[in-house]
Amino acid sequence: MTFNQRATAVLQLPVSPLTWDSILKECDRLEAEFLHIPSGYKWTLDYKRFQVEQARGNNSAAIAHLKSAIATMPYNADIQGDYKALVSKASGIKNLVMIISSKRTEANAMRLARQFDNANVEYMIVSGSDAASINHVRALQVDAPDSYEGMPRKVMAALTWVYEHIGNNVGVLKVSDEMSLQAADRLRESLHHLLQVDAYVGVIDAANIEHDRCRHWGKCQDQSLNRRAYGRPFLRPWADGRAYYVGPGPLEKLVLASIRFPGLFEGEYYEDKLIGDTLVFEGVSLKSITGFDEFGLVFEAPKGQNFLRL
Repeated sequence: MTFNQRATAVLQLPVSPLTWDSILKECDRLEAEFLHIPSGYKWTLDYKRFQVEQARGNNSAAIAHLKSAIATMPYNADIQGDYKALVSKASGIKNLVMIISSKRTEANAMRLARQFDNANVEYMIVSGSDAASINHVRALQVDAPDSYEGMPRKVMAALTWVYEHIGNNVGVLKVSDEMSLQAADRLRESLHHLLQVDAYVGVIDAANIEHDRCRHWGKCQDQSLNRRAYGRPFLRPWADGRAYYVGPGPLEKLVLASIRFPGLFEGEYYEDKLIGDTLVFEGVSLKSITGFDEFGLVFEAPKGQNFLRL
């Protein structure tokens, strides 16, 4: 039988306990035996796997296969709708502060966590999975590197985790662990207002004006990147990564864009620029504020050091 005949046959099989195993094995055999599979068929094989795992109640595997189908057919609105329906849930938490940290800077995260605890603000601490975990009850390790160059994947993985596991009605204030809480009341008021606005909000990064394409040099774990100039184009000013807000609407657009187009991560070292650039493509404008104090936050360089902005 030709590939088309075999693929058509497996796609026409009803999904039931009697066919689960045979469907998955035939999908694997097709991919092993044929070097080229047109994307018009590849996505359907992944979608069939999704249907099997969903029927089995294996939600994590079902989501993984559905994401693969979406990446192969990124303009198919129906399968994007399946993903949104699969993970959709409403949360009593309306806003969440997301502290992006690493095992190396754990002390900074713990300091900021204490400030949010005292202010009764919902938060989580995010680090990468290739280092030891941060010892805190609100710490989350995502499937991304803990390195400087892994920051774009770390942040997007954390936003996706919020969308999939907490709720699609949640806004996120992303903060660097270098920040400090200056005014708890102002932060709470700001978060309440920002949720109503449902926007992408932040301080325009001063580096936007003349973007230093070697800003990552000396910070990357991959030494080859420390001598490679940044190669992606300037699209528009983006929000400074030390603190910015994405409402539920922009957050969903970010999550779906990262699933549809995983190539967005290629050659990207600066997570704040990734967020801004992705929202350009999604038609979301940046609403700029004049300073971090509008979030109730403050940035202070370490005392006694000539601090280089990361």
